[in-house]
Amino acid sequence: MNCQKSRLLFSAYLDGELKLKQKAQLEAHLAGCSECSKLLNITRNLTQELKNLPEIEPSSELLRKLYLIPETYPAKQDVSHSKKFSGWKFWLSPALQPILTSLTVVMIALSLLFFTTPGKSIKKSAALEMRRTYSFAQKTLVKAGVIKDTLQGYGENFIASLEARRIYKSENN
Repeated sequence: MNCQKSRLLFSAYLDGELKLKQKAQLEAHLAGCSECSKLLNITRNLTQELKNLPEIEPSSELLRKLYLIPETYPAKQDVSHSKKFSGWKFWLSPALQPILTSLTVVMIALSLLFFTTPGKSIKKSAALEMRRTYSFAQKTLVKAGVIKDTLQGYGENFIASLEARRIYKSENN
């Protein structure tokens, strides 16, 4: 097991969530790698310090103001169901426009596909568009992988800065 993989398991190790095989591999790595052992101790100490932080109680004045919020702002009056959904205004509402537009496009496409002779060329172009969409999806997945790797690098930098902070504190004390 390398340092990068072992560092990803620190949290699960401290929480006791690792399987026996993973735990044994991690402990074997920690026995041979002083850097990861130090980092695990830093993480363990940091976790303990976070648990020891006191809980802050909100002041009574803040609680009073929070409880007054519903009384300060009256609720909006509901429009009756029959007035809200009557006539053409309901069908032309902004919420339904994208749905109706999509439905219209689908109906036109289906009518062209089934009721015209160039339907075969439309089928070919639809297949081509499906391939393009699939290619776009693949590219998006690759970008997501790059983002994941970047975030993983940030995590490693954060861990290194925590270790540097601990070393700096120990040198100054």
